[in-house]
Amino acid sequence: MYQQVLQSEPRNSDALHLLGLLMATVGQAQRAVSLLTAAVQIQPSDAAMQTNLASALSAVGRHAEALPCYDRAVALQPNLAVAHRGRGAAQMQLGQIQAAIASFNTAVLLAPADDVALNGLGVVLERAGRLQEARQNFNQALALNPNNIEAHHNLGLLEAAAGRPAEALASFERALALQPDHPALHSNRGIQLLALGRAAEALASFDRALAIAPNDATASHNRGLALMSLGQEDLALASFERACQLAPDLAPAHLWRGKAYLKLHRPADALASYERSLALAPHVFDTHFQRGIALALLDRHADAVASFDKAIDLDGKSAEAVNNRGAVLLRMFRPTEALTDFVHAVRLNPNYADAYINAGNTLRGLGRYEEALRNLDKALSMKPDDATALWSKAILTLAMGDFSTGWPLYEARFRRWPSGQVQRTLEAPRWSGAEPLQGKVVFVHAEQGLGDTLQFCRYIPVLEAMGATVVFEVQPVLKRLLGSLGMRGTLIGRGEPLPKFDLHTPLLSLPLALHTELNTIPGGVPYLHVDPDALRTWSERLAALPGLKIGLHWHGNPEAERLSALEARSFPLATAAALSRLEGVSLVSLQKGPGAEQRGQVEFSGQVAQLTDPLYMGADEIAGETSAIIKALDLVITADTALAHLAGALGAQVWLVLQAVPDWRWLIGRGDSPWYPTMRLFRQRTPGNWSEVFDRMATELGTLTKR
Repeated sequence: MYQQVLQSEPRNSDALHLLGLLMATVGQAQRAVSLLTAAVQIQPSDAAMQTNLASALSAVGRHAEALPCYDRAVALQPNLAVAHRGRGAAQMQLGQIQAAIASFNTAVLLAPADDVALNGLGVVLERAGRLQEARQNFNQALALNPNNIEAHHNLGLLEAAAGRPAEALASFERALALQPDHPALHSNRGIQLLALGRAAEALASFDRALAIAPNDATASHNRGLALMSLGQEDLALASFERACQLAPDLAPAHLWRGKAYLKLHRPADALASYERSLALAPHVFDTHFQRGIALALLDRHADAVASFDKAIDLDGKSAEAVNNRGAVLLRMFRPTEALTDFVHAVRLNPNYADAYINAGNTLRGLGRYEEALRNLDKALSMKPDDATALWSKAILTLAMGDFSTGWPLYEARFRRWPSGQVQRTLEAPRWSGAEPLQGKVVFVHAEQGLGDTLQFCRYIPVLEAMGATVVFEVQPVLKRLLGSLGMRGTLIGRGEPLPKFDLHTPLLSLPLALHTELNTIPGGVPYLHVDPDALRTWSERLAALPGLKIGLHWHGNPEAERLSALEARSFPLATAAALSRLEGVSLVSLQKGPGAEQRGQVEFSGQVAQLTDPLYMGADEIAGETSAIIKALDLVITADTALAHLAGALGAQVWLVLQAVPDWRWLIGRGDSPWYPTMRLFRQRTPGNWSEVFDRMATELGTLTKR
């Protein structure tokens, strides 16, 4: 009808005006602007037309053009409340906060029952930081009109920003009752549910928001947050990926994608996400902090420290950042600096148990045992069931010879390493040490490294002496060698079918079950034996070497070495140079696998005989070659590896080279071992100084060769 009028009267300002309003109502905003502009050009002194044109311009984001129209409307009709209200909204969009407050105040003064103006005044007061006044205006708007969806929504946002998630949730839910298909309301509701720990309900809210608006990047990001809270990191990653695709410049999505990658043990991918997030938002504490964690996991320790440094620059009160930097410094063999960080972290947060644990472990590594114990006890006073604290105290008290305290705490390993071979789920009950063993079949399973199995297999005959029939499961590589163990029961390799049994026990829990003290360690060394034919063969071969025949073994498992922090047990072969200068000594390499290449890199390589293939490893090599060579040698000098336990279990003469603060089983300050009577311990006197240890050894060997 309006168009029919305009066909005959193209300059009918009323028809242009009313058609423009209709176009705005049906969502044709640009058409509305054109029609209203034409109407105003014909009738510039109509305040209502000026106001409606300004409103149309604001609807298409042209706030700077809308503002002069509102000004003209107000000049033409000073008491036109809707013009003051619209001008306040435009001023707010242009960042003119104080002017906007004045405009909305005038609108409310002119129309006290205008709930839309009260809502707008609340929004601009909130932006000005006048939160209590903003809350009053939202509530007043809702008192006038309980169906004002925007006022409910804005009140919810205000409560959320104030850290009142329950109140915010109530407002969002009231708004949703009025407008169930509002995606932002569903998304905001989900955020508050997350804050209240109701992650499953939050996920449902985000899913609803995405069903309405599938391309909402923020909703996808929030959905990922809910999935992270539910421990579904793989699904969370997909949501963060979707958010990053929809909004490549959404820095938080890249940050949280990195966190999901970390949870999925993909630190390299996490690092790439953090780098992208930092390119978008370079001054976010959490991104630098998380980047440091990823770099540490990638063994890029110097870079990790730099990342934690940046995080600390951004938030110097973060105990977590300081503690994590200390942990990396520890990996870099900088314990004194690390300890400074742990102490600082505790100052920042006196209830930070993890920092006390780290301080305790560092103090142990520095040989300050009583201080270490105090720190671990402090951690346990805060977190009595913390597996890492219990484990740390276990290895400290065991090293101090306090077996009665240490063995029960050592059981924390099952919670510290819940996966893998350590933790077994078996139907039969576990033997505690109290149940009689007479006539019982007991399944004993090796659980940790080869050295642990070689050290603790001595307990199998003890169980048999108590009347048990033992089924002993070991690493397949040790099965042939452990066939020489004096046991009557069944020896099986890991992975072989299990026979029926009545009770079970992990191998390293036997000292606890049997109440082992320093003076009750099972003896009977040697308890492993070498095939006589192999021993004869190697004795004959070694007889051709002149003088004292000494086996050298310098490097252990690379992965164990990487994780050992201050307990770096391997020594570089080059530091043993003093042994090569001895007269009347023949050195023989016992090194297999990683580390064997060092023989070709030292100046005295020609003085270290290589009698075996360093790449030949396995069950036959251990039982038929290495064991026989060890027994045929006059002396074995070795780092703290499984070979040390092999030599000790065979009753060979063995000198063990130890760092200043070694593994718990070598105790503190002793030159001998209650586990192996044929073993002597040579400890570093200065941390990291291996050469001095070998100088002492060379002096003693020089005395022996002159006898």
